[in-house]
Amino acid sequence: MELRQARPSERDEVLDLLAHWFNNRDFFARYNLNDPAFRDELCLVALDAGRIVSTVQIFDRKLNLGGQAVATGGIGSVYTLADCRKRGLAAALMRLSVDTLEREGFELSLLFAERLEFYGSFGWSSVTRIFSVLPNAAQLPAGGDFAIEPFDPARDLAEVSSIYASYSGRFDSTVVRSESYWRGNLIYAGNPDEYFVVCRARDGRIAAYARAIRFYGFPMIMEYGYRPAGAPAMLATFGHIANAVEKLPKPYFLGRGGSDPEGRSYESALPVTHSAHDPELEAALAAAGCAVLHHEDNYYMWRVISAERLGRRFDLPPAAAAGKVMAAVRNPGSVFWTSDRF
Repeated sequence: MELRQARPSERDEVLDLLAHWFNNRDFFARYNLNDPAFRDELCLVALDAGRIVSTVQIFDRKLNLGGQAVATGGIGSVYTLADCRKRGLAAALMRLSVDTLEREGFELSLLFAERLEFYGSFGWSSVTRIFSVLPNAAQLPAGGDFAIEPFDPARDLAEVSSIYASYSGRFDSTVVRSESYWRGNLIYAGNPDEYFVVCRARDGRIAAYARAIRFYGFPMIMEYGYRPAGAPAMLATFGHIANAVEKLPKPYFLGRGGSDPEGRSYESALPVTHSAHDPELEAALAAAGCAVLHHEDNYYMWRVISAERLGRRFDLPPAAAAGKVMAAVRNPGSVFWTSDRF
């Protein structure tokens, strides 16, 4: 058995292997072809008699933590061919991943997985994140002083990226996005389809935006942002998307209905990646009759790769720096958008 970095000539073979996972080769190819940070040396493989039978990929990201752009390696595309499992290949590649993360200068790592015990054995720790659900969001005011339009990259990207930098840039754990990252993300984040809208104020400026997809079969807002004092525009955008969802053949239902924290009944609700980081927005939603429901998720795992590098970055002893960043990612006031997943 051979364990090593993938070679440029092996990209197609890696994608052919991953195609067995979802029977969808293009899903993975969109990342490899469009992620500007993709590097062959961050794609790790196990070979049996010269055939690639297992792989792990490290996704190179810069995350905003404490106002710093922290080098973070995301672990994803972990897959072993069915007839080669139970041989320790994934475990061997995870050990190689840790070595690679350390060698390549990463300071942190995160991953999304259900096998908490498996990844925990290599040093990753589960962190609770809070998804949000908006009951009866279709009742939110969707018009008024705002015009909601489909996002046009040529026309709108500069404004939207500026809103992203000012809004998401206020919170820990968000990805620091360059223009090249934005353009690649627009291609692969929806895999392949997303519903991306902008909300314009009367002066023609974009006041808010939101991106939605079907996530595990359910419509979900995977990212949003708005200008200062722009909560009304954000609510109008949520209301617009919720009304669009209501027209789909399979709108998202929470069981057979229920009641929100104020005792008001609901039948349908719109999931949102996160809102707990923004208490002012949640208060505006509640005032509009859409009190947010929260759902905890523990399949979000983090690992400090180099406490020493973090210590130099934050001018703290290594242990204190590691504690600082782990406290930040555990804080409900941090957010990692679903649009940045890998």
